[in-house]
Amino acid sequence: MKQLFFGQVMIFSLLLAICGCSNGAGFQEGTDLESQEEAGNGKPNPSGGQGSNGHDLPDIGQEETDDNAPEPPELENFYLFSKKEIHLNFSAAVSVISCTFTPYQEIDCIQNGETLKILLKENLELKTEFLIELNVEDDWENSLSVEVPLFVSDWIPKMEINELRTENSGKRTEFIEFKVKSAGDLDKLKLYIMWNAKDAYIFDFPNVYVKSGEYITLHLRTLESNAVDELGEDLSESAGTDSSPTARDLWVPGNSKWLHKTDIVYLKDADGNIMDAVILNETPGEAWSKSQSHFAGIAEDLYNKGVWKSSDGKLPSPFDAVDTSTIKAAATKSISRHEGKEDSNTANDWYVTNTGGASPGQPNK
Repeated sequence: MKQLFFGQVMIFSLLLAICGCSNGAGFQEGTDLESQEEAGNGKPNPSGGQGSNGHDLPDIGQEETDDNAPEPPELENFYLFSKKEIHLNFSAAVSVISCTFTPYQEIDCIQNGETLKILLKENLELKTEFLIELNVEDDWENSLSVEVPLFVSDWIPKMEINELRTENSGKRTEFIEFKVKSAGDLDKLKLYIMWNAKDAYIFDFPNVYVKSGEYITLHLRTLESNAVDELGEDLSESAGTDSSPTARDLWVPGNSKWLHKTDIVYLKDADGNIMDAVILNETPGEAWSKSQSHFAGIAEDLYNKGVWKSSDGKLPSPFDAVDTSTIKAAATKSISRHEGKEDSNTANDWYVTNTGGASPGQPNK
């Protein structure tokens, strides 16, 4: 499976120094990016690790020069926000002293802060090894120099199923919400809803570029003329019920019911790999009902692919699905992911909200 990934960050020097730069300075005038790029002859050393929303870095020991001074800043993780924007998270707010790319990339601007944002003039090229050489300082003028190898293998985004509503009422429709974990193109991604063994519902995502952190709501019916697909940069185009002006809204044509309280939903990437899955069960028991007997084979396949399991890591039974029995007919409840928790691929990742807790296109309540 192709993945967007980054090499392990290599900390080349970490200095406690009093620098001649003013506090809060942005990308400094007089810094010669081109000459630094030419001088930067370090080669990136990407590991085989898979890219993710962030990359943990090893702890580096520090020596204090002032008992009252804070610890020098550390680079904690980094990720691609878009095809031409990199975010680097530091342990404290920092300002850039210098920043160069090898091979050379023209920098549009840099936004200082605890999350340092580097915006480029052009998209990063695929299959190219980049080395970012970065010098920053904090408000105490503690300075840090790092070299960040960066390699982008493809633009397949990482996404998680984040929220589902199984009931509809009036203009409120069932929906499935996704959270983008890394930037990329939705083209050739497919969503599978497996309630009907003979006629599973498959949604083909449009060719749309999405950014890290973006919410995508797939509304499973289209009941209003102002419910339109948002396929560009404007996320406020759709005015249908439950549209969000800050999230991407997509709409399934027609007025058919596709999602149920007992169901299996999974997402495949452009290479056919299963990215995420969730199993729902309104009537937990030792075996699936006759009409859902095909769920046993699907659950086993999801288990073998490492995307769904029991809480103790074994082959999941119907008891290991998300219990949706409390939803009943409530169209304002949803099945929501614990967004702050690491994905365990089990029912422990999920909860049913209280009445009024559905939040399409927004962080889960």
